[in-house]
Amino acid sequence: MFFWPILLVGLLALAITLGGPPDWSMLRPDHPARLVYLTVFATGIVVGGALRILIFGGWRTWTNLAAWILVIGGLGLVTQHMNSIRYAVDRIHGEIIPTVAVSNSSGEVELRRTWDGHYRADTLVNGTNIRLLVDTGASMVLIPYEEAASVGIDVETLEYSMPVTTANGRSTVAPIMLDTVEIGPIKAHDVAAAVSHPGSLKSGLLGMSFLEQLDETSFQRDKLILRQRARAGIFKPAPQVREN
Repeated sequence: MFFWPILLVGLLALAITLGGPPDWSMLRPDHPARLVYLTVFATGIVVGGALRILIFGGWRTWTNLAAWILVIGGLGLVTQHMNSIRYAVDRIHGEIIPTVAVSNSSGEVELRRTWDGHYRADTLVNGTNIRLLVDTGASMVLIPYEEAASVGIDVETLEYSMPVTTANGRSTVAPIMLDTVEIGPIKAHDVAAAVSHPGSLKSGLLGMSFLEQLDETSFQRDKLILRQRARAGIFKPAPQVREN
C-alpha cells in the first residue's frame, strides 16, 4: 500500500539532490535539470517495480508499473514538444485577442490588425503591462500621463519642454527614458520616450525609438511582423519597413 508513495518521495529527494529544487522553468526542453528529473523517476519506477515483481509478484504491481511508465513517458513527450504546444496556444490566443503578440520563433513576434485597421500590442514597459498603438510615424514611444506613474515615472518632476506636432496641432511633451520595452521575446533597453499632458492622449504610441532597435518591421496583409536578432539596447539605424 505504501510502496509507491515511499518510492516516489525517495525519487523526488534524489532528483532534488542531483538537479536542484523543481520549478516551472524545467518544462523548457533546454533546461539542464529536466533530463535529471526524468531519468531519476523513469529509472527508479522501472527498477522499483521490477524488484517488487520479483519479490512479491502480482498483477497489481504490473498494472501500477505500466501506469507510471505511461505517465513518465507522457510527461517526457509533453516537455519535449513544449515549444510547439506554447506556439499553438499563443496563435489561438492571438486570433481571439489581436493585441497579444504571437511568438513565431526566438526574436520574432506577430501582431494582428485590430478592428479599426491599427496594430496594438500588449507591451511591458518597465515591467508594467500597457497597451500601445504601433505608430511608425511617431519618433518615440509616447506614454499617456495617466499611465506614467504605473511604469515608475515621477509625474511631479515632468517638464513639458519638447515641442511636437500632432493631428491636433502643435503641443509639448515631457521627455523621459524607459529602462525596458518588451513585446513577447523582443526586448529593447534604454528607449527614448515622452509623457503627454494630462487628458491629451487616450492610447500610448509605440514609436520609432523602440522600432529602430529591431532588425525588421514588415507588414504582411493583416499581420505586423517584428524581428530582433541583434542584442537589444544597441543603437541601430531605422529598420527596414516592408509592405507585402
